[in-house]
Amino acid sequence: MGEVNGSFSALAAQERAAALVDRGSLARLDGDGGADSPVWIGSGRIGGRPVLLALTDGHRRGGTVGVREAHVLAQLTAAVTSEVAAIIVCWDTGGVRVQEGPVALATASAVGVALARLSLVGPPSVTVISGPRGCFGAPSVMAALSQLVIMTDDARWGLTGPKLLRIGGQPAPEHLGLAATSAAYRLKRDHAAIVAPDRVEAIRSHLETFLATPPRRPRLLRALDSTTRHTTRLLRDADATRRRAGVAPLPTTRRQRDLLRFSFRGHWRPTEPVLRRGLVHAAWGRLDERSALGIIVGYERGRDSGVGITEASAVSEMVRFAVRASGPIPAPIFIFLFCQGHSDDLYEEQAGLPCALAECVRSLMAARLLGHPLLCVLGGGAYGAAYLSLAAPSHRILALRGTTVAPMAPRVLAAFSRLRGMRHAAETPSDLAELIPEIRMVESVIRLPRVLREELDAVLQTVRPATARRRPH
Repeated sequence: MGEVNGSFSALAAQERAAALVDRGSLARLDGDGGADSPVWIGSGRIGGRPVLLALTDGHRRGGTVGVREAHVLAQLTAAVTSEVAAIIVCWDTGGVRVQEGPVALATASAVGVALARLSLVGPPSVTVISGPRGCFGAPSVMAALSQLVIMTDDARWGLTGPKLLRIGGQPAPEHLGLAATSAAYRLKRDHAAIVAPDRVEAIRSHLETFLATPPRRPRLLRALDSTTRHTTRLLRDADATRRRAGVAPLPTTRRQRDLLRFSFRGHWRPTEPVLRRGLVHAAWGRLDERSALGIIVGYERGRDSGVGITEASAVSEMVRFAVRASGPIPAPIFIFLFCQGHSDDLYEEQAGLPCALAECVRSLMAARLLGHPLLCVLGGGAYGAAYLSLAAPSHRILALRGTTVAPMAPRVLAAFSRLRGMRHAAETPSDLAELIPEIRMVESVIRLPRVLREELDAVLQTVRPATARRRPH
């Protein structure tokens, strides 16, 4: 080891990496982050076993992930080989860099999707969350994708910053937000497996133990079963948390019309099952002569909330059903995302919202690996972790004209700006989805059915070879 004693959080990213690996084994991977980059990637050995490492540095620019940093992290995921014993990601970050807008969110989300894929078919992975920043924003979902989460005892982990959480639409007391994101609380709720002293030797010791007996990876269909069980448990925890606080459960919205029928102009016929839970309306049905799953995650004026554990549970459950009901020909999965980002509700955070959204990403990626075409349609606004969890895993992303994409929803951004002392909150201009090259803009709902069929045909050309292979059990 390059550094045996001392505070792990006090070290810069490269110093942390050198402290964790065997002496003389650290090698930096080619990255273009620059000298002031808060991201460092490299390789080394721990107890003689080869590992890949990625570390963000909260001492530099708050450890935030922008376009350049996301490209560096993508180089790490691309460097994975069969010889790698584990991937270790050390998060010390305030989240996606808000100033860089939708492109930063899109590139960071691509890293999250790559990590989700590796969590299903790659080497084992470990998350280490430490100070001074902890882990917040979209990276908090990525952190939950690993097989093991280690937190230093003074670290914090949450999707929404403690000062931005709300109860019933009003700001939550800061001390409750601090408690909900603390290492002790995450350990108590089983969101983190280990809380260690903020010492180099303590972190390295846990990594050596993990590498000595890595967990067995379930096959894809069983991984889907696991994601459903996990989100169901988190949903029960969220409901129990609300009951203890004397707060009513979040309502399920009711739509006056079937958006799937409306969008496909008579080509869609729902069958069974149909699931309405929270903001989700999902249905198994027929698109012309093909079985398909349609999922609507819709923002409703009657519920001022974003994607939460309820929605993650519903999506995971229906994706699992679609995979098992499809038979030899994988069914397309369509997601219509019309919501205002993720939930900033205190009780959702307490119950483990980052973990629930991570399972949502994992379930969609498992379906994709099994040959299911995934298409997402954005409408209105797609912010933060909602984009990562529901849009980014798709083969194709469409956006209706006027759709915005940003790291934070406007209301959360305004609160964030006030806390940062900014005189005026940055406004979110229209059509921000156009800044992301991978998104195809759709001029109107009238054109949507034709464009969806075109995109589905294009996806089928790329996924067809995967459908011919024997599906794992």
